[in-house]
Amino acid sequence: MVGLEGLGDRFRGQISGGQRQRVALARALSVDPKVLLLDEPFGALDANVRRDLRRWLREIHDELGITTLFVTHDQEEALDLADRVVILDQGRIVQEGTPAEVCRAPNSAFVMRFLGDANRIAATVRDGRAYIGETVIDAPSSSDGPIDMYLRPGDVDWCPEGDGIPATIVRVLDRPGGRRVLANVEGGTALEFVVPPETDVRSGQHGRLQNKRSRLYPA
Repeated sequence: MVGLEGLGDRFRGQISGGQRQRVALARALSVDPKVLLLDEPFGALDANVRRDLRRWLREIHDELGITTLFVTHDQEEALDLADRVVILDQGRIVQEGTPAEVCRAPNSAFVMRFLGDANRIAATVRDGRAYIGETVIDAPSSSDGPIDMYLRPGDVDWCPEGDGIPATIVRVLDRPGGRRVLANVEGGTALEFVVPPETDVRSGQHGRLQNKRSRLYPA
């Protein structure tokens, strides 16, 4: 079940870190526990091994149906494995829900930042509208006053011209599946976003960032 066929005659020093974690889980499962507690079980492993092990662990969980409490600082691990996620800040529960609920409706700026890359842009709300320099965005449910707008790197579209938040590209970082762009918006705020790999972007280019989705929190 734990994928260690043919390794039964090896000593601990003769197997990899990922295999050792499988041995540890086999030992824990051998006593038929009612609840399984896993505290940062993959912390010392490299990213690819961690990814493989968490997929395998979810398969084991689905097969055996044992309630598992998994403690981790790795947001991807939590979201990939969990049926329910509990987020703590300084020992207090600040949000609880399904992965979809906490990802799509973070209830605070802390949760928004904690769950992944998030850009923050300071704004001011007046009469249901948020002002970022000369750019205006509807904010019907926000009270008047200073506010922080948070956007994920995939929450904006880059346009060389048109409507949106004025921005200047500082640097372009190429990745296998796309391009990550560092830019400065009005007021000098640094912002990071992603574009398709074929997008023509370069340092010093001016353009507009069109907001596809964002979340507003009191400053």
